[in-house]
Amino acid sequence: MTFTDRGIGRAVAANPQDTYRPHGGYGNSGWSLRRAEDLAERYRLRLVAQWPVTALGVSCVVYEIPGGPTVVPQVLEALKRDGEVESAQPMQTFRAMGQPDVGGDSQADPYRPLQSGYQGMRIGGAHRFATGKGVRVAVIDTGVDSRHPDLSGQIAVAENLAPEPPDRDTADIHGTAVAGVLAAEADNGIGIAGVAPGAEVYALRACWPERPGVSAALCNSFTLALALNEAIRLEAQVVNMSLTGPEDPLVRKLVEKALEKGLIVVAAVPAAGKPGGFPANMDGVIAVRNAAAAPVPGTLAIPGTDILTTVPHGAYDFMSGSSFAAPQVTGLVALLLEIRPGLDGGTARYLLVQNPPPSQSRWIDACAVLAKLKGVDPAAGCI
Repeated sequence: MTFTDRGIGRAVAANPQDTYRPHGGYGNSGWSLRRAEDLAERYRLRLVAQWPVTALGVSCVVYEIPGGPTVVPQVLEALKRDGEVESAQPMQTFRAMGQPDVGGDSQADPYRPLQSGYQGMRIGGAHRFATGKGVRVAVIDTGVDSRHPDLSGQIAVAENLAPEPPDRDTADIHGTAVAGVLAAEADNGIGIAGVAPGAEVYALRACWPERPGVSAALCNSFTLALALNEAIRLEAQVVNMSLTGPEDPLVRKLVEKALEKGLIVVAAVPAAGKPGGFPANMDGVIAVRNAAAAPVPGTLAIPGTDILTTVPHGAYDFMSGSSFAAPQVTGLVALLLEIRPGLDGGTARYLLVQNPPPSQSRWIDACAVLAKLKGVDPAAGCI
């Protein structure tokens, strides 16, 4: 639920709970906390969590509704009719779009020749023109193992916006894998190379593992709202969302606000017939699917099978799914933005889809795209 928060920007009060631990430069005001408590008392709710969504000028509150699921619709309708309430909705669940390959070896040799997408899209050649240097990329996912040798020094900001896991060492598989595809350090003599190794990665932890030790991860409306708000506040230029879920009014408002402010949003598409599709189905969002999956109109088809990437504890693994196709596009957008900082999402997508790959490849030719932006003949610059 949200209400207009006239206390945003004032002195903050202690959060009424410690389940979520946002680390941004803002918090609840005393006024907003009292308003949330008043609503809880009025409707006999239990206040679970609250945080200001500064981009929308509202306070977002999570309440538990006693009495079980049968009373939820009535309470939501009552809240929607309340003049003090800006919006009320059920908590939605979102799912990260990827999984490790069956039989994948966590100690796989970390060589660039094994990076199928990297090789097929000629990313190495594209790095002659840009590496994404200085481009601010928000990764909304699980956390990232910043101690990984290929990610050490690559994470500019790390914030925890989700419930604290019992074991952080096994909680960040999915986010670490996405970050490796995007920005693993290049030319350091170890491991792999990311699509945009020069980018400044903002790791915004909004998701948690579905169960201990697996890459499958879940997020919800509240944590995604916090992360999107933080991406806007930090003035990220690109946002990667390797996840999907049902239509969500609050998350939609924040994605629209991000697009309005010029952020480029990249999101993963579920396989045909699978549930979800939001926020990749929003106008203005660059939707990315695993090229091995069935075609989905309006999406970019990117390698998403057997993608070698980073996982916690300095290891590497092969991953599959649109979760690992999406950060390749996010990385390509970062390369474009280094050359043309004012580029918008529509133009970025146009540049990618209007540059067909060489005949021997099925993928976007990243080297040719960047060569043309730099005024270089791809035939000469992408040998």
